Amino acid sequence: SFGFIKQDYYTGPLNPEATTYPDLCNYFDHIWSVSRGEIEQHILDAADGNIEDTIHGIFGWPAQGNMFFGHFNPFELPTDHNGGWAEFDDLNDNGIYEPQFGEFPVIDIRGCPKDIYPDEMIFWIYNDAGGIHTNTQGSPIRMEVQVQAFAFRTADELNDMTFQRYKLINRAPQEINQCYFAMWTDPDLGCFSDDYIGCDTTKIKGKSRDLMYIYNIDATDGTNG
Repeated sequence: SFGFIKQDYYTGPLNPEATTYPDLCNYFDHIWSVSRGEIEQHILDAADGNIEDTIHGIFGWPAQGNMFFGHFNPFELPTDHNGGWAEFDDLNDNGIYEPQFGEFPVIDIRGCPKDIYPDEMIFWIYNDAGGIHTNTQGSPIRMEVQVQAFAFRTADELNDMTFQRYKLINRAPQEINQCYFAMWTDPDLGCFSDDYIGCDTTKIKGKSRDLMYIYNIDATDGTNG
């Protein structure tokens, strides 16, 4: 047994007062998913004038004002949330997700063409103000984080990649005017307690390899007992 799992983050969004409550956290303990097949079928249905609210990934998508959301999820999206939800192709530019009119989820990256459909696209939300920071014992920033991840099925190296877009919403009354970000990784090479991370900055033809690698402390992997 690993015992009590320490955490600083909790599922779900924050309201405008930068607070949340257990039921909302439990509701958002979920990852929403939509596939390329669902998007393409929905587009075909719209072109044929035969849209039916049967495609779960399309009509259950957590997007702003989705009137079908509650039919595909055990709760309704909060109406006091002013940070937007998952991205979609807003065909009539009214800010409301209306899949019944042919709208569908899209990649949430500025300048990305709307007709690029990942083979799978997922969305989830978490925050740092839903409870005590039992890992760092730090104070919450009162930050809401919305994540969209997507991937493509291909015959080249793109098949081995997953892309993630993080949207951070500061719900605290104070402005953040200085903020630093860093990459954090926790790879496990067999036993998690004897892993090290190394880097190779050797230059080849004037360019650094910028290679990161994972290795064990010795030739014998440990145990997770």
